[in-house]
Amino acid sequence: MATEVGQCLVKGDTSSAFRLIARFLEFYDKADWRNRERLVAPRPDSTGSERYDAMLAGIVDYACATQRVLAPIWVNDPQFFLDESWFVSGMKSLHTDAIVHSPISFKRRGVFLTQGALTYA
Repeated sequence: MATEVGQCLVKGDTSSAFRLIARFLEFYDKADWRNRERLVAPRPDSTGSERYDAMLAGIVDYACATQRVLAPIWVNDPQFFLDESWFVSGMKSLHTDAIVHSPISFKRRGVFLTQGALTYA
């Protein structure tokens, strides 16, 4: 997934990059426990963006937490944490919403998402 996200970012398509990461949650939720482990165990290559690397680790950490599964150790590596907060929406008026509603798996990395950002149909 990191490679595909990186390709989107090279093209400047941040919307598609975010959707790829968010869709991971759907794939993870629908997978059986053996496939879940396979999805998260390998440490991903860099996306080419510190922000999206942190978001990728956040989604893996969040997916594991929601299913009460221990997250892989790589999600705690320092490069998956931002030095400065990133409000993904880019809209200052939504910062409070993002601070309140971001799952801890993202907040602790400095990634802030608005309410409903990770929902899928």
